[in-house]
Amino acid sequence: MSGTERFFKDLSLLVTGLVFTFFLILLAVRLKEVQIDSVAEYNLLKERQSVRLVQTAAPRGRILDRNGKELATNKKAFAIVLNPEGFQRKRQNDTIEAMIQALTNLSAIVRVPIEIDEELPQMLRRHLRRSQAMPYTVFSDVSDEVLARFFEHSDELAGFDLVERSERVYPCGSLASHIIGYVGRGEAESVVGDEKINFREKELVGRSGIEAYCDGYLRGVSGEKRLTVDARGYTVREREVREAIAGPDLKLTIDANLQQTVESALNGYAGACVVVDASTGEMLAVASAPSYNLNDFVPYLPHGVYSKMTNNAARPLVNRATGGTYAPGSIFKPITALAALAHGVKPSHQTMCDGIFTYGTLIMHCASRWGHGELDMVNAIKVSCNPYFAELGVVVGTNLLRKTAMEFGLGRLSEVDLPVDVSGYVPDGQSNEKIGFKWYPGELAQTAIGQGKLLVTPLQMAVMAAGLGTGRLPRPYVNFSNKPNVRKLNIPNYHLEIVREGMRRVVKRGGTGAAAAIDVKADVMGKTGTAEVGPRYNRRKNAWFIAYAKPNAESNKSSLARRSVALAIVLEKADSGGGSAAPRACKILSKIYN
Repeated sequence: MSGTERFFKDLSLLVTGLVFTFFLILLAVRLKEVQIDSVAEYNLLKERQSVRLVQTAAPRGRILDRNGKELATNKKAFAIVLNPEGFQRKRQNDTIEAMIQALTNLSAIVRVPIEIDEELPQMLRRHLRRSQAMPYTVFSDVSDEVLARFFEHSDELAGFDLVERSERVYPCGSLASHIIGYVGRGEAESVVGDEKINFREKELVGRSGIEAYCDGYLRGVSGEKRLTVDARGYTVREREVREAIAGPDLKLTIDANLQQTVESALNGYAGACVVVDASTGEMLAVASAPSYNLNDFVPYLPHGVYSKMTNNAARPLVNRATGGTYAPGSIFKPITALAALAHGVKPSHQTMCDGIFTYGTLIMHCASRWGHGELDMVNAIKVSCNPYFAELGVVVGTNLLRKTAMEFGLGRLSEVDLPVDVSGYVPDGQSNEKIGFKWYPGELAQTAIGQGKLLVTPLQMAVMAAGLGTGRLPRPYVNFSNKPNVRKLNIPNYHLEIVREGMRRVVKRGGTGAAAAIDVKADVMGKTGTAEVGPRYNRRKNAWFIAYAKPNAESNKSSLARRSVALAIVLEKADSGGGSAAPRACKILSKIYN
């Protein structure tokens, strides 16, 4: 071999070696990037492909009455769930068929029916599409008998598990149902961090009452768990990362014992009653009848039960205390009296009541068929004379009457801390035209006696009674942690005292509400009302009574009896305020002060 050939051979070997070495170095650098520098990034990508983050539900906080009695709490309940990974097949239809067969077998073993219809495959398919890694809930809050059968045949129920959950329970059943409200299942809303949440467990969500109004407060802090899934998305391993934290307790101003008495006072009637602390606005009892058992909504409200409630003519789901509007009848007359005093009418002003009042084409009858004779303002309040106050209304005029009513919070929202708060309606010529009603001359006389198109809520009338008794109008509230918000009325105290004297006489012998203060150990003043409602062919009466009461030397020494209270009670389709509502108010006042 010549020197030239040897040179080129050596050169080619050198170049080949250099190229080989270069690629070895390049491979080493790339391996370092992949296996050392980027290991964290690749691990993260791998985890994202195989791990699903689940936000877990937290138990709700308890709801307590003012004395710490549980009105809403939680209980540990078991649910039977189906794990989709235990039934996976190559084809999704085969997976669904296997799941349905397993559900049929489960139903026969635990003796709880499962409706196998055309909707079930769709529900299972939807679950596999949206939440394949999550268990499918078959039965919630199962009974001890069902649990026993499940455990007895657990070897035949592969693919099923028992899961412990927190369920709402209401120890007092229907007590204060419209104020407490009920819950349903919804997705968890609280944030668990910056990572993307793949699934959210269904948690309890407030649907009505204080459960809804304070939902964000009662909800706890959600937990977190991670599911490791296989290539098809089925769970192979589960790990809890953060435990859920229960929500804080919520104390209400409601007194459960007084609430029970108030609800008993409504027995036999549809209606409502509100009792407030006249000085602060704390709602001590709020009842609406008929009511419903809150436990019927746990763990869910069956369609049949809901249909029965919504089709009930008595409307048990309606909160009449804060959302029911009624013509107030004669309990509005103290407002008419105050408007007349502001207009310059003297309390000694007398009117001859002969049993009838005419104004244009309006003919109005008095409750006393032959009339009351000569009456001044205080005694007109005592006997609730329609002609006297109808005449005052005509003298006062629309604007001042409406202004006085609105000074007491009528015709506007009460701003109560509940989801249902209705303003009612105080009519005048302008507002009537806006809603499509003509304003007839007789409308003013009708409004003055609490009839016509005037509408109020029981809560508004309880607050009005507090204002009449104290000269200050409180904002009502039910959350114990709220602070009182009280506004001084722009009404002279000597005007209020004239009305108060009339209301004191109402509950004395000869007054229309004498039955309200029999043996009550407190200083009571009140006003009866009987409002006629409905068309002439179906005329009916709603009976009212409002009261303001304060303790006297004979009152008991309980914390409740040391308060001045105001109340309003309305009974639908009753006889009269004095005969129907006043005696029931007496039971409530006796509970507080005797």
